[in-house]
Amino acid sequence: MNHSLIRILISAKKMKKWVPIKHLTKYYVHEINLMQLEDDGLLLIYRHSSDGILIKLTMKGYHFFSRQQENINN
Repeated sequence: MNHSLIRILISAKKMKKWVPIKHLTKYYVHEINLMQLEDDGLLLIYRHSSDGILIKLTMKGYHFFSRQQENINN
C-alpha cells in the first residue's frame, strides 16, 4: 500500500474520521483489494448514498500500519 495513503488513514483514525475513496485515486486505492483488508480485520468499509465508499482503519489496522510506518522511517 502507498506510504502516503497509510499516513492519511492513520491520521484519519486518530481524528475518528472516515475517508472517501474518491479523494484517494492518486494513491492507487483502486488497485488495493479493500475487501481482503476488511476480511483481515484491518479496514472498515462503509457505503454512503451521497459520498460513495468510505474507509477507515480498525484498531488492528491502525496498529499494523503504524508499526509498518515506523519500520519504513527507521
